[in-house]
Amino acid sequence: MKQVSFSLFLGQAEAFKSKVDSSVQSKILRNYVLNDYQLPGELSIINEGDKKGLKPEKFHFDENTDARLNELVKIVREAGYKANRSSLMRHIMNQLLEKLKNQNDSLPKKREVRHSSFYFEKGTKDVLEQFIPFRDRNAAIERFILEEYKPIYDKAVLLDKPEESESMRVSMSADAFEKLNRYVDEISTKGVTRTALMRDVVEQLISKLSNADARKLIAEVRLQHALREYEEAFDGDVLRERLSQYRAEKEE
Repeated sequence: MKQVSFSLFLGQAEAFKSKVDSSVQSKILRNYVLNDYQLPGELSIINEGDKKGLKPEKFHFDENTDARLNELVKIVREAGYKANRSSLMRHIMNQLLEKLKNQNDSLPKKREVRHSSFYFEKGTKDVLEQFIPFRDRNAAIERFILEEYKPIYDKAVLLDKPEESESMRVSMSADAFEKLNRYVDEISTKGVTRTALMRDVVEQLISKLSNADARKLIAEVRLQHALREYEEAFDGDVLRERLSQYRAEKEE
């Protein structure tokens, strides 16, 4: 966690603090930014409002929430509108206050989180952790499923099971799990399970983050592991001899 500061409209912070207990204010704001907030259809309003009397307010954000806020600012700017972290947070806070106002109690409903283990090609976790820290992995997978993921609809690929599997536990919202379930029902093919789709999810996410073929990256990691295991079982000279033999056989 790190401390962040935003210049809010006069009265915004006071209204928020009156509705949310001080012990969970940062948590409520983080959850809203990551899971609920959507940019408005008219992006020009992001920079609107009376900026007289702006007051800096401090919160605690994790890396994932901070990155999400930066991503939203980038989207607005690339669309040709003015925006910075504070102007976006002022709009976010307005939306959150409206949500709190419309609820019977002061806090957003508790998210239903589910946990499950999925099986991937060995090396997948190592590749994924090159681009996403372990502590941010669940949130990144969940957000990708909810906001971007579309199955490849190549049944041959979806039915392709790992040659050597490894397990990875994923915790995410019930909404994300249900979205995968709906795709399973839509594809309606024996063997295309939620686990098969989760492998597709993670491969697509890796490809997006790396701008490369996820399967090739995973294969490279598997090769590195295999070479290291072979060298430990025998020795470097035997490994080099075996690689030379393999290369010669391929050239014949």
